[in-house]
Amino acid sequence: MSAATRKEQLFGFWGSVAELFRIALRAIMGSKMRSFLTTLGIIIGVLAVVAVVSILQGVFQSFLGQFEALGANTLFIRPNYELFASRSEAVRRLKLTYNDALSVAQQVPAVKAIAPLLFRTDAIAYHGRHDTTTVVGTTEAYGPISDLNMEAGRFLSPMEVAARRKVCVLGHDILNKLALSDQCLGTELQIGRGTYTVIGVVEKQGGAFGESDDDRIYIPLTAAIEQYGTDAAQQLILLVQVRDATHMDSAVERISDVLRRQHGLKFGQPDDFRTFTQEEVLKQIKTFTNVSTLIVAAIVGITLVVGGIGIMNIMLVSVTERTREIGIRMAVGAKRIHVLYQFLIESVTLSTLGGVIGLGAGWGVSLLTVWILRKTVSPTFPPAYVPVWVVLLSLGFAALTGAVFGVYPAVKASRLDPIEALRYE
Repeated sequence: MSAATRKEQLFGFWGSVAELFRIALRAIMGSKMRSFLTTLGIIIGVLAVVAVVSILQGVFQSFLGQFEALGANTLFIRPNYELFASRSEAVRRLKLTYNDALSVAQQVPAVKAIAPLLFRTDAIAYHGRHDTTTVVGTTEAYGPISDLNMEAGRFLSPMEVAARRKVCVLGHDILNKLALSDQCLGTELQIGRGTYTVIGVVEKQGGAFGESDDDRIYIPLTAAIEQYGTDAAQQLILLVQVRDATHMDSAVERISDVLRRQHGLKFGQPDDFRTFTQEEVLKQIKTFTNVSTLIVAAIVGITLVVGGIGIMNIMLVSVTERTREIGIRMAVGAKRIHVLYQFLIESVTLSTLGGVIGLGAGWGVSLLTVWILRKTVSPTFPPAYVPVWVVLLSLGFAALTGAVFGVYPAVKASRLDPIEALRYE
């Protein structure tokens, strides 16, 4: 076969496909409402997967950005609440204290810095304005570890921590809550039952799912323990920065040894604390996101099957309605394969259009959902994020659904007897 003949056949084939595609679009647009109702199952399925996955991916990307900003040489340690059946029992029996933090800092050379954290939600007040915020009791090490940038003033000092000074550093949102100016250094405000002097304001940081990092007030850990009591001092979180991320495993092992000695744990007893490296946290977030995505995909799969049955049904009706047209096409030279392609392409086009509509609607629903969540839950709720693979997967599954459920009607149409089809009324 010559190259010219092959080229002619190739262009002839794609020319036929293009013509069949135009016929399919004319048939679909000829009955817009019926076509829309037929693809409604596909639209709802794609809408659901795009809306849910884009929100989950947005949350994941937000967490990912935050943990990557902390650095691969950072880890968290908290009490191992999973050891006990109830949270109240765990809180009563577990301890992670300031002395633990000091022991780790002194006995583990691989540790560059360690910041104990005590979290409490408390009331704040200034000149008649009242609100609530997250109070973080910590030490001077927290600023460098978290890479906090100051908009005004400075962060806590070692002397203030040691002397239990009642000073505070404000997150940016506190300025709006209490109607404070940028030049509020030296101002005294009420935090719970204590009066604290403002020594610094942190630059705007943003936040993650459900919580703003700017809606915080930092006070010396020792002052926080004095204000909130010794019970609060037993349930700290330790933020640890190691000197070399490549030696993270050995650093974690050494830290565990020190904490086990501190807590008097014997050989064979489980750790009463849990250590989370950046890699472990991100792995857990990815696992949660992947499981959630699979659950959504399973539900959407059922929806697509229902939508596919609807497409098969309407295509069978279309074959019946256009029996005479099929007979005429065969009578003027159309082959059975052309008739099969015609209805198969129409089915795939119909479902793909449903996928495109569902994709756009899903994106719109995700934006609306994020807007509502920002108004009702948290103004820092992460924006929706639609990965390319979600777009391709959604459209691919929509087209595949049309192809699978369009085969039977297409085969039925191609097997019609031309003479009987011409006689059909």
